[in-house]
Amino acid sequence: MSSWRECKLGDVATRMTSGGTPSTSKSEYYDGNIPWLNTKEIKNCRIFTTEKTITDLGLQNSSAKWIDENSVIVAMYGATAGKVAINKIPLTTNQACCNITLDSTKADYNFIYYLLLNSFDRLDNMTSGAAQQNLNVGLISNFDISLPPLEEQKAIAEVLSSLDDKIDLLHRQNKTLESLAGTLFRQWFIEEAKEEWEEVTLSDVMELKYGKDHKHLNDGKIPIYGSGGIMRYGDTAIYENESILIPRKGTLSNIFYVDEPFWTVDTIFWSKINSEKISGKLLFEFLKTLDFSNMNVGSAVPSLTTKVLNEISFALPSLEEQEEFKLYTDDAWDKVKQNKKQIQTLENLRDTLLPKLLSGEVRVKI
Repeated sequence: MSSWRECKLGDVATRMTSGGTPSTSKSEYYDGNIPWLNTKEIKNCRIFTTEKTITDLGLQNSSAKWIDENSVIVAMYGATAGKVAINKIPLTTNQACCNITLDSTKADYNFIYYLLLNSFDRLDNMTSGAAQQNLNVGLISNFDISLPPLEEQKAIAEVLSSLDDKIDLLHRQNKTLESLAGTLFRQWFIEEAKEEWEEVTLSDVMELKYGKDHKHLNDGKIPIYGSGGIMRYGDTAIYENESILIPRKGTLSNIFYVDEPFWTVDTIFWSKINSEKISGKLLFEFLKTLDFSNMNVGSAVPSLTTKVLNEISFALPSLEEQEEFKLYTDDAWDKVKQNKKQIQTLENLRDTLLPKLLSGEVRVKI
């Protein structure tokens, strides 16, 4: 550890800047060929694509600016404040992103990413503001860090990156498998829907339930879901059977299928599925075809209600036809489930190694 040095994050950066948002009232500023990152997409991850794009005109008429690939991006406010990402493509960002381009002679960008990932609590404690807790570029620039020699930085980052590489690969496999199942569903049950199928509403095939507070749960192995995904793991389940989880607030399209014990917080609905009428997986495929953003009943925060959801109607195929679909897709679903378990194992290993490597408790050979 004697070779490690203390410095400010800004000391090892060649550039630290926020971004900007082109006027949303100007349609000509959007849907171009320039990737534009929103803070909500920063989820301790690598960025390969963005949900939105802007045009050259949008770039020229806003504070948005190009950010070099392999920069480290910190969310400064919003639901993801303090979380980090590495952009694997050149992109632009909104104003709530702190974009850090590292001096490669002083710091390894992967190491800085993992260092900040391991420093979430410290970043969170640095936030300022009243109604909304915010970071800013100045605070992040003055963030105290401890750096080993460059070669050791790279060796540490390589260990952690190799785990994330495997995790990314498994996520991509799951995305492909889920896409194949979705394509088959749309062909069979939407494009080739039969007139004789019964018209039902969601309330006919599932019962929506509200999530509950999780603050008093002890740590455990039961996943606790919020509208953004798994928040942490607790020791108590709110339900133990097959279910579909639908966000009540936040990212409304972020629905989940679960077939193991789970807990949900109050920003997301969970459901009891009537398995005598429909399989949970087929119902999940149907829900994935919907645009929940068009059902938003909120204002500042996108929101859904049980009334809106319960009144959604669709044509219900027979149980025999559902069973045939199940035969074609079960192998894919089983592989997805296996991959998710492997992802969790790798994430646990990475999260165990992370603080030990970054504190010098565990050293790597160079």
